[in-house]
Amino acid sequence: MRRRTLLKWISGCLATLCASVVGIPGVSFVLQALRKSGSDGDRVRRVARLKDLPVGKPVAVPILSAREDAWTVHPDEVLGRVWLVRRKPDAKVGAESIPQIVAFSATCPHLGCAIQHDAKENRFQCPCHRALFGLDGERVAAKTGVQKNPSPRAMDLLDCRLVTDETTQEVWVEVTFQKFEQGLTKKVLKA
Repeated sequence: MRRRTLLKWISGCLATLCASVVGIPGVSFVLQALRKSGSDGDRVRRVARLKDLPVGKPVAVPILSAREDAWTVHPDEVLGRVWLVRRKPDAKVGAESIPQIVAFSATCPHLGCAIQHDAKENRFQCPCHRALFGLDGERVAAKTGVQKNPSPRAMDLLDCRLVTDETTQEVWVEVTFQKFEQGLTKKVLKA
């Protein structure tokens, strides 16, 4: 074998090795993104025990998840917050019984500020532009003067259900966490 042929062969091997160092992680990243199922904003999370939720008093709970960023995994990152409202188990509207637990997104549908609970008035309020909501999540008209409720729609209702833990037999609340577009009159899921 000639020296020139040997150098071509070695440089070809080094070029292949360098391309692999860049190419394999890049291909892996693309394939991992294609394998992910469901949207990032649509997650079912177990958020609270039923016995920890007082009847008629809203409770804010964070939605936690692991977030991956390149090579780093951030466990228990807060994706968002939800308000849980527990009602009396025998409450009825007409002939239908209403759900025992309802979950609302804590993000204001107006401009995305964090909705807070006003314990004095027993309602929800957005501190940014004074949007008001009842404990049922519906918009409430302002009591004073000419100021209108700036929210284009009611609070965003999230799917939730009660599940029994198999090992402890405790009843938990699971919420399907979703994010919606702000400023629209209808709920539109964020892409």
